[in-house]
Amino acid sequence: MHPLISSLYASTLQFAVGCLLATVVCDQLREVTPGFLRLAAVTALSGAWLAWMLTTNGAPGEGASALALLLFLLGYTVLQFSGLRRARLALGWAALAAGAVGMALAAGARPSPSLGPVWTGLAAGASAVALGTSVIAMVLGHWYLMTPRLSARPLRLLCDGAIIALVALTGLALWYVVERPAATTFGPDTAWFRWSGFLAVTVVPIGITIAARVCCQEWPRGRAIQAATGLLYITAAMVLAGALAGNMVVLGG
Repeated sequence: MHPLISSLYASTLQFAVGCLLATVVCDQLREVTPGFLRLAAVTALSGAWLAWMLTTNGAPGEGASALALLLFLLGYTVLQFSGLRRARLALGWAALAAGAVGMALAAGARPSPSLGPVWTGLAAGASAVALGTSVIAMVLGHWYLMTPRLSARPLRLLCDGAIIALVALTGLALWYVVERPAATTFGPDTAWFRWSGFLAVTVVPIGITIAARVCCQEWPRGRAIQAATGLLYITAAMVLAGALAGNMVVLGG
């Protein structure tokens, strides 16, 4: 794969797996509405389709694992419109397994020169969790406007997952800025530019997500959930940008 394509493939695969993980966890909790689960499943399905489209020149097994993810996820999405909850959850977990295999194959085929295949795979997993929880949390925030009595627990759980994953990725990004500064250069090769980029895609999203987590109150809510949703828009945008840039850094240096 061309380096740019491999970075796009890693990002779309992580997006699909992360969104699916967040959706299946919410589905398992049984504290969200069917409409939200359908939209979240379609969001993950779009990422899986894009990832599969990018496997043309992938390593052996990548195309098959991406196709398995896509088909299992398609089945999970279709069953969201039925009452077959146990069957759809089985398909959801099967799709997650296929996605995990795909990320492992990608890490083995194109490991970071600095990290090796194991740490490349772990970084991909953390990126998937950060992407999925932040995006699906942002989507879930809108449902509280239509269903005010909806429990805030799923939203808090997604925020917690995003914070933990972002903290892990911050440690990796800090190591790159300190030990491999040349790999993190996308513009001017200056310390100010590197540290500004580091803060923008790691520390700032963590702070914003923590603020959103604080706003995830049960009662009295007031405008707290609306504030959380607005903050999660910013987090999701920053995490998406950070995933694209981070995969280019990890796979390139």
